[in-house]
Formats: sequence, structure tokens, C-alpha cells
Amino acid sequence: IVGDGSIGREMHRRALQQDWYGYEVKAIHADAVDAGALNDPSIAQIAALADIPGYAAANQINEIWITLPMSASAQLRELQYLLRNALVDIRWMPDTLSMQMLSSRMVDFLGFPTVELNRPVSSGLTGVVKNVFDKVFALTALVLLAPLFIVITACIKFSSPGPVFFKQPRLGLNGKKFNVYKFRSMKVHQEHGTVTQATQHDPRITQIGQFIRRTSLDELPQFINVLKGDMSVVGPRPHALQHNEMYKDLLELYMLRHRVKPGITGWAQIHGYRGETDTVDKMAKRVQFDLHYIQNWSLWMDLQIIAWTALKGWTGKNAY
Repeated sequence: IVGDGSIGREMHRRALQQDWYGYEVKAIHADAVDAGALNDPSIAQIAALADIPGYAAANQINEIWITLPMSASAQLRELQYLLRNALVDIRWMPDTLSMQMLSSRMVDFLGFPTVELNRPVSSGLTGVVKNVFDKVFALTALVLLAPLFIVITACIKFSSPGPVFFKQPRLGLNGKKFNVYKFRSMKVHQEHGTVTQATQHDPRITQIGQFIRRTSLDELPQFINVLKGDMSVVGPRPHALQHNEMYKDLLELYMLRHRVKPGITGWAQIHGYRGETDTVDKMAKRVQFDLHYIQNWSLWMDLQIIAWTALKGWTGKNAY
């Protein structure tokens, strides 16, 4: 094992734990800091990178596992040269950030091979197709749902005093702020600079509000946002600004959700990750599904998500 950092130690642990694979760690190369922590006398310590090829040849080594991060580029280049004639299997277990970089698309940009680190699939010409689809779908939905809009409007007016629509600033494409529209489901109240997510048996929620939140009918006015160009029919759900500020420092790659337009429904929502996100783990799961959508988008995927939402809705147990 070349590199005895966190990844190297984890690979060593797995080799010992999953012994049915037949791996036996014979030697480790570590830097001066990590080398002091090695205390297994049965495992040789290789002090210099240049000694690795000779050790592998002399001791009938079958595989070399490189667990150095991409930030150790100088060592990686040296290893590539030193092991150019090694007749063994060589595996590289990069760190998470390196994996994300290596899985990105490589394109020709101004005649030069370029890795696009965070350019979404739904950009360029495909983005135009998605935008046209969004506008046509939203306009059709607003026309067909007009009678339902009238009924919900009347119910909200009778339930409590206040406006029919609720609007709140959210982040859209590339962090541009916009006001998201919803049917008002709560009594008119002040947040005093914070956003308190709705919880089960929340006293602020009106009787009609409970129904339209549980069935996600409160989200229907967002078709207006789609027509305005602020949102897409399908995409990551827009979060309150305060939640963005909190989670961007807690979750790696959280802000990449804003490289596409937010959506009325999404990949995370049809998999049950909607409603209250009262723990970091819940939000992490939602972000994981959002990033999967961004990286694997297709028009067919959008149609599947829309069909699933139309047939089964968002009536998840986490929606209050």
C-alpha cells in the first residue's frame, strides 16, 4: 500500500476483514508522519518511492495499491514513472474529490481537452430543449388546472384572513434570487428573520393548508415561476435562503444544486426525500439524489419523474 493516510488505513482494514478475497498486506510506504503510527512487525516499511519497484519484484508482490490523493500529484507522477515496467496489477484509490473530478465529462474546448467539473448535462442545446418543454408543459398545466385553482383559492379565503398566495425568496439558477409562489397554507405570521420548517401538528397550518400541503397542491402556483423562467418543472427543490447558508458549510457540493433551475418536483421527491429536513443526514440524502439528477439528466428522465408525481404524488410521511 502506497500511502497510509485515511484511505490507506481503510483499505488495509478491509483487506484484513474481508479475508476471503485472499489479500495479504506485505508492505506499506508512508510519509514520515504516518510511518510512526505503523506498529505491525509483519509488515515491511518502504522508506522511499524509488524502492517500491525493487521490493515488488524481489518479494513476488501481486498488486500495488496507491492510496494517495490527487493533491499528491508530484508523488503520483513519480510513481507512474517508477512503475512503468512493473508487471503487477496497480490500483489507485483516489480521495472523494478526485473521484468526482475524474467522473466529469471531458470535452474539446477551443481545441484543447478540458474536464468540465460542474457544467450540468442540461446545458447548451439540451438546455434549450428542456426550457421549451418547461414552458409548454407549464402553460398547459395552468390552463387545465384553472378550475382547481379557483376551488383552492376560495377555500383559502374562507379558512383565514390573508393573501391567497405565499411568496418567499429562494435561490435559482447559478444563485440568482427569485420569489417562489405557493398557495398559502398557514395563518399569516412573522418569521422574525428566521425560517421555521413546518412540523407535525404545526398550529400555524390551517385546515385547508393541511390538505394542500399533504397532497402538494400548495406547490401548483410554481407553474407561474416556470413560465417566468425562474424554475423548471423538474429539478432540485428550492430551499429557504437560511437553509442554504447553513447547509452549504455542512455538506460538500451542496451548492451545486444551484447549477440548474429548481423544480416543482424532482428525483429526490419521488424517492421520498421531501418535507421536513430536521437533520443533516436527511438533507444529505436529498442532496445526493439532486446531484444524481443533475449528472444524469435526460428528457426521458424528466418525463418519468413527472409521470411518477402525477400518478403517486408527493404524499410522503415527511410532508407536514
